[in-house]
Amino acid sequence: MLFRLLLAGILAASLASAQRGGKGGGGASGPIMPMNTAPDKLTIITDNLKLNKDQKKLVKTVLDESQKEANSMRDEAVRSRQAIGEAVSTGKSQDEIDKLVKSHADIESKMAGVEMKAFATIFKELDKDQQTRAQMLFQMMGGIFKNKNWND
Repeated sequence: MLFRLLLAGILAASLASAQRGGKGGGGASGPIMPMNTAPDKLTIITDNLKLNKDQKKLVKTVLDESQKEANSMRDEAVRSRQAIGEAVSTGKSQDEIDKLVKSHADIESKMAGVEMKAFATIFKELDKDQQTRAQMLFQMMGGIFKNKNWND
């Protein structure tokens, strides 16, 4: 009985929260905005650094090219992590695990090199005022190529 009462209360609360204000459209509170309205990374970079059209194009080109370079490393890093997990779970020796960890660290180091090279290329094309705001870009660069598309 208590379960039914609790279930009825949850159902009533969910129906009440799903109601809109009348008159069609978005109701009394205005239009309904999609929940996932976060800007993409290029928009964030452009807005924060106040990039002009040419700089925005350069940033996109540099990051697209760097993504191509990083893709094989990204895939290799995934395989490397899996190999470490398998080695640990199957009871391999510590020496074997250490070799796998070192190999993974080398891959991650190369990936960081691609990220920093892209940052440096973009940074040198910024004017002095933009360079003072480039810390945000620097922070975004860490792991920016971990996905298949840097702008996701």
